[in-house]
Amino acid sequence: MSIGANIKEWRKIRGLTQLQLAEKTNLSRSYVADLERNRYNPSVETLEAFAKVLNIKISDLIESKNPDLHEESELADIPIEKLNQYTLTYKGHTLSKEEADDVIDLLEAALKRWKK
Repeated sequence: MSIGANIKEWRKIRGLTQLQLAEKTNLSRSYVADLERNRYNPSVETLEAFAKVLNIKISDLIESKNPDLHEESELADIPIEKLNQYTLTYKGHTLSKEEADDVIDLLEAALKRWKK
């Protein structure tokens, strides 16, 4: 994957629009779109800003394929007990550990009810 594709993938995983990512990094939405389309190469400073907002390492944006990067459809195959290894987000908000634990507890309770 290209840097632009990685930016787009991580942005979507974090539940952000191009505009939201642009605002959080003090960039224009059109520039974010151009980066995602590989029209430009981002500077190190821009990569640092994206990595900070997306809560990832710069190398996650540069590497051709991050083995920890899962598309949403693949998340259904992750055992609940391993969800705490991932950063959970909802509508662009990164959940705190306590919030994520609450979500996992709710999922476990729902699964117990469905298995009856």
